[in-house]
Amino acid sequence: MKREMKYGALVLILSLWVAAVIPAFAHLGPDLNSFWAYTTPTINGTMGSGEWTDAAVLNFQLFMRSRADGSLKNTLNAALYVKNDYNNLYFLVKIFNDTYWATDLANRWKGLAVLFDNNHNGVLDQGENGEAITTWSGSPFYSKNDLYFNAGGGLWDADVNAGKTNDGAIAFTHTDPINGHLGNWTFEMRIPLVGSDLGYDFNILQAQLPKTLGFKVWFFDQNQGTDGVYPDDPATNTNLDETFNAATFGNLIIHPLYTLTIQTTAGGTTNPAPGQHQYGFGTVVGVTAIPDPGYMLGHWTLDTVNVGATNPYSVTMDGNHTIKAFFVLVPPVGGVSVKQTAFASSVALYGMLLAAFGVAVGLIRRKRK
Repeated sequence: MKREMKYGALVLILSLWVAAVIPAFAHLGPDLNSFWAYTTPTINGTMGSGEWTDAAVLNFQLFMRSRADGSLKNTLNAALYVKNDYNNLYFLVKIFNDTYWATDLANRWKGLAVLFDNNHNGVLDQGENGEAITTWSGSPFYSKNDLYFNAGGGLWDADVNAGKTNDGAIAFTHTDPINGHLGNWTFEMRIPLVGSDLGYDFNILQAQLPKTLGFKVWFFDQNQGTDGVYPDDPATNTNLDETFNAATFGNLIIHPLYTLTIQTTAGGTTNPAPGQHQYGFGTVVGVTAIPDPGYMLGHWTLDTVNVGATNPYSVTMDGNHTIKAFFVLVPPVGGVSVKQTAFASSVALYGMLLAAFGVAVGLIRRKRK
């Protein structure tokens, strides 16, 4: 009894420790899976036809809160598109029904940044990176948009200010670019998976994918003195505070192309053909079994697990998978298999033909006599 009480106390202590520690490092919101970039977008600040149809889409809201006291000023609807290939990560952020400001007159300007917790540890370390731009041409983010976290200065700064290289690209448009007018923003960006500045860029190699990063979308309005972020943690004093707290970031998973290996036993083939085929994350692949004459599909195995005989069978590509079609002889009809029945029918047919031939020969001989 005492031993059980000790174990119970130990479990309680561990549970309390986990509850106290884990939330500080857990990222917010649902996972965002980066789809495969079958189409490479042009980074010009416009959503070209077909450029982003292969991207993952996340609809969200930006709660624009005061930098001074954290009070909510307004809420903006927004959408995020993300995809990647083995070279770059591509982001598009749309913000709807918001005011345009593009000059430094009276400090009226807007800006957007996507920030990353590269090593996904819930803490902003030296060199964590991002991309940013403002509508104010005098801003350091306007032309020097490749960011890194300067732990010593406690701020997000441009790579070039540390003597590094601006590897990425970013551009924006507004549907009504007149100061004070409402419209929709479109921000496009390209971020290299392997940059030229070790310690300031991702440096994510193909072999390391899939890889999870922390991410944050930050939209700021200098004119209103407000900031809006996604994901948002209402427990913080202001949205600005959240841009410097990686524990409030979301989870971004960068996926490679995944391989579907298709195999069969004797007795048939498949469509797609047996072999290896590559697909982006989340792609649903229908595999159809095509039996040879006299055979039928017995069952499939997916990663060695029997998944039945549904034909076609759909495989969701959330990782590498192997599917195998097992073909069997068509079941016997009346105790005789289809192949046996076909053979017997052939024998009978040939017998009838031979008999008829014999009768014909006999008739010919009689006529000759």
